[in-house]
Amino acid sequence: MGAFTYPRSEPGSGGHLDLVERLNANSSAVRGELAGLPDAALAYRPGENEWSILDVVAHLCDHAGHLCDRLDRIIKLEDPRLPGWDQIAELERRRPQAAGLSELLDELMSKRAETVDMLAELVHWNWARTGRHEERGRLSIRQLVDRALAHDDAHLAQLRSLKQAAPAAAS
Repeated sequence: MGAFTYPRSEPGSGGHLDLVERLNANSSAVRGELAGLPDAALAYRPGENEWSILDVVAHLCDHAGHLCDRLDRIIKLEDPRLPGWDQIAELERRRPQAAGLSELLDELMSKRAETVDMLAELVHWNWARTGRHEERGRLSIRQLVDRALAHDDAHLAQLRSLKQAAPAAAS
C-alpha cells in the first residue's frame, strides 16, 4: 500500500488564503495604478454617461462595503437575505467628483482590510456558507469572493484604460 498523502486544500495550496491575499492586494494595486495622476486625469470622462477614474474608485468603495456587509451576514446569520443595491444611485449620492482621491483610496483600503481580517479567520468549510441574494439567488462566501476578484480585475483594467486615455483628453 502507498503512503498516505494529505489532499491539497482548494483553491490553492494555502487553502483560501490565496484568494484573501489577492483581495487584499487589489486595493493596493488600485492605489499604485493611480499614484501621481493630476486632477484633470482623475476627473476625465471618455464620453457622456461614462465613468471617470474617481467614479470607478468610488464604485469600488461602495462595492467593498457591500461585500463586507454580505460576508458579515453570512458568517453571523443562518441563511441571511443579501440585499441588492443600485450602484448608479449610490454613486450619484456619493458625488465622487467632489471627493478627493486620497479619501476614496483610504476608504477602499480600510473596508478591504476589514474584509480580509474577517475572511482570514474563517476555517476552510465556512467558505461554503451561503446567503440568499435578492437578484442572484443563493451565493456562498467562496462565490462572493470569486465574484469580487473578477469585479476588481475588470475595474483595474478600466482604470488602466482611463489612465491611458486621460492625458490626451486632459491636456
